[in-house]
Amino acid sequence: EQAGGTWTQTSGAGGTFNAGAGTYTPAPGATTSTFTYTLVGTAPCINDTSVATININAQPNAGVDGNTTVCDSSVAPINLFSLITGEQAGGTWTQTSGTGGTFNAGAGTFTPAPGATTSTFTYTLVGIAPCTNDTSIATININAQPNAGVDGNTTVCDSSVAPIDLFSLITGEQAGGTWTQTSGTGGTFNAGAGTYTPASGATTSTFTYTLVGTAPCINDTSVATININAQPNAGTDGATTTCENNPATINLFSLITGEQAGGTWTQTSGAGGTFNAAAGTYTPAMGATTSTFTYTLVGTAPCVNDISVATVNVNMAPTATISYSGPYCVNTTSAQNVTLTGTGNYTGGTFSSTTGLSINATTGAITPSTSTPGTYVVTYTIPAGSSCLPVQTQTNVTITPKPVMTYTVTTPICDGSALNFVLSSNVPGTTYTWDASNNGLTGFNASGTQANINQVVHLTNPMVGGTITMVILPTANGCTGDPVTVNLVVNPNPVISSITVEDAQICAGSQVHIDVDGEPTGLTYTWTAVNNNGVIITNGTYSGTSANGALNLQLTTNSPTTIGTIQFEFTPIRNGCVGTPVLSQVI
Repeated sequence: EQAGGTWTQTSGAGGTFNAGAGTYTPAPGATTSTFTYTLVGTAPCINDTSVATININAQPNAGVDGNTTVCDSSVAPINLFSLITGEQAGGTWTQTSGTGGTFNAGAGTFTPAPGATTSTFTYTLVGIAPCTNDTSIATININAQPNAGVDGNTTVCDSSVAPIDLFSLITGEQAGGTWTQTSGTGGTFNAGAGTYTPASGATTSTFTYTLVGTAPCINDTSVATININAQPNAGTDGATTTCENNPATINLFSLITGEQAGGTWTQTSGAGGTFNAAAGTYTPAMGATTSTFTYTLVGTAPCVNDISVATVNVNMAPTATISYSGPYCVNTTSAQNVTLTGTGNYTGGTFSSTTGLSINATTGAITPSTSTPGTYVVTYTIPAGSSCLPVQTQTNVTITPKPVMTYTVTTPICDGSALNFVLSSNVPGTTYTWDASNNGLTGFNASGTQANINQVVHLTNPMVGGTITMVILPTANGCTGDPVTVNLVVNPNPVISSITVEDAQICAGSQVHIDVDGEPTGLTYTWTAVNNNGVIITNGTYSGTSANGALNLQLTTNSPTTIGTIQFEFTPIRNGCVGTPVLSQVI
């Protein structure tokens, strides 16, 4: 071309066109442009033009880099296009750094996964020459989601003193976290060391292990649970002392101290008495021995059972037996000792009796002579001691009365009759011994033991009375009474020696006189009219008594013309002894 022409833009847009200078500066968005160079012809020459065409290819724009931060625990796909800005479509994605996760180049997405690292993704738009390719970078910063591990637990007893490593309870945790106690009381928690030491009374506790996440990762926690079972406490052993004769019921709970409720009682030693396991009581009885009772509280594993022991020391009660060698006669003036035997501390007791017995309360000796006859109950009491109640034993002792003899004798006592001499006493069962002396008797026993003395008495001289002197000694239950002397008189039986009728034949109306003689002297007579044949006693008395043996009676007959006959029977009497009757002659 020749100089001197002018430039004009005939098509296209954008860029900077300098017509004077004949320059064009493209600019983004400019389109292919044509520029005409014109030289004006001098007529007739025509103008001449040439066209300068600038083909403008668009510089591709991959946009502005961008980034985001996610956690590797996220499962949401990330649209890489959302990270860059202003990009043109049609580019391609490539992963230029990082590992893990799932990259979908076609879709322009990335899905994180645990363990994935920060990754860069390049978006490339290929330029048409002379335009260069354009890229933008989407950066995904991936923070690791912290892993505090899997929860875990253990069960311990509050009596344990071993520190528990909390890390040993959770599994798969990462280091670097912190421990906090989130529930429970008691025990010792060491957050720095991650340990917990139980203590009595501690409760089930939870401990949280926390790893702080870098945003947007959240914190992660795991929980270590320590189930704490209370160690049962059966309390402290205790004991008491009682006696086999003390029937008071013992509350076994009162012997141990500090125990928890809910346990069971078992008897582990000893015999006798009554054990009530449900009520936790024990009642001693005679023959019971020292016994132990175990109170058991069952522990919930790993706690062990706990026991305490209640000991009931049972003392043997003393025993005693007393006796006397009696019965004793009330005549006995010397003190009579008691025989005392026994076991244990049986001495030192006191004696007592029912009223009337003279007894020494300390020694138990009795004095019969100052006692009232009778049978007494003597009680020996051992005082309470060594947890034993008082012990009593009894025996009977009899003070026999002195027999007092009485007697009955049938009088008069006549020659040839049986002696009806009966002995008696105020004490049943009394026996007798007697001695007899006599005057004027023959064949009379000089001694005997009969209570009914009924031997026949015989006078040496039938007409001379005799006497018997008896000394009788009563004895009852070993007790001898006072001797009794009894004097008895034995009378002769009277005998009629003659009956004299002054006149055996009398006239009617006359008096008959009869004299009776007998021996020994001092007789009286009874008379009775017998064999009466027509005779009338005028005074009407046909029997009677004559003190001197003389009888005077007026007799008559039933008829003045008839002879009558009659007899009289005389019986001699002396001191109550009656002789043989004798008939008078017929009158």
